[in-house]
Amino acid sequence: MGKTVFFLVLALASPVAASDFVSATHFFPIVSRTDGLAGTQWLTTLQITNPQLQELQVTARLSTGGSIQSRSFTIAQGETLSWIDFLGDVFAFEGNGALLLEAEAQQNGQVPPERRSFAASLRISTRGTDGGSFGQGVSSSDPVTGFLGDWVAYFPAVSLSGRPGVDGFRTNVGFSSIGTGSAQMRLRILDPIGQEVWQQVVVVARHDPFVMALPRSLELETGTLVVEPIGGWLDCAVYISVVDNITGDAVFLSSQLIDPDAVAACGGADSPQASSDRLRELFLGELR
Repeated sequence: MGKTVFFLVLALASPVAASDFVSATHFFPIVSRTDGLAGTQWLTTLQITNPQLQELQVTARLSTGGSIQSRSFTIAQGETLSWIDFLGDVFAFEGNGALLLEAEAQQNGQVPPERRSFAASLRISTRGTDGGSFGQGVSSSDPVTGFLGDWVAYFPAVSLSGRPGVDGFRTNVGFSSIGTGSAQMRLRILDPIGQEVWQQVVVVARHDPFVMALPRSLELETGTLVVEPIGGWLDCAVYISVVDNITGDAVFLSSQLIDPDAVAACGGADSPQASSDRLRELFLGELR
C-alpha cells in the first residue's frame, strides 16, 4: 500500500497543488494512472488534511467510463492521509478519470460546511530517468468559475514544437463533463498573429473524462487554444497540460473564460451561477 499518515495542521510537506480554499467539496477534473509518450508513466499522488477539531468522514468518487466508483476514509483531527499512487492503491484503476472528494453532511453529524471543510492536494507525475519525478499539480475546479458554462475559454500557452523524447514541448487538452447529456464544443488554435491554423469539434460524454493531444504537426512555438461551447450551457471542465518533450515535466493550466456579450459591451463578465451544492448534485445526477 502507498498510503502514509502524517499529523500536520499548518502545512503540507509535498510540492503538490492545493485548492485556493479549504472546502467540504473538491473536484479534480483529471486523475491519471497510465503510460504516455516518450516512456512517461503517470501516477496520481493525493493528500487530504483535516484541519477540524473533530474527525471527518471523506468520500472519494472516481468518475470514468460513464460510471462512478466510491471509497470512504476516516481522517482524525489534524491528520493528513497521503497516497503516492492513489488510483492504484484505492481503486485498482488504470486510465484517466475525474475525482470528487466530499465530506458529506449526513456522514459528519449534519454539521455546517465550514466544520466539514478540508484541504486537498493532488499531483500527477512521471518517474524521471535520474530517479526523481516530474509532474504537475492539479488544482480543484472552482465550483463557480471552473466550468465552461456558455463562455468561450482561452488558453494562451499552447506549445507544439520538437519531438517527444528529443526536444521542444507538446500540449494536451482535457475534458471532464458532469452535466446531463453530452457536451459539444469547437476547438480552435490561433498562431501568434491571430490566424486560425486548426479546428476540431469534440463531444464529451457525461462521466467519461478524456485527454487528447493537440496536433504536433503544427510546429508552433506558442499559440492560443480557443474552446467554444456549442448548443448552450455546458457543465464541463476544460484544461490543458504543456509537457516538456525531454523530461516529461508538465504544467497544468485552467481556462481563462470570457462571456462574448460582456466583451462586446466592454464590461466584465459575471461568473457562471454554480455552487458546491450544485456541483455535487450534477455529479451524482440529482439535478434535473
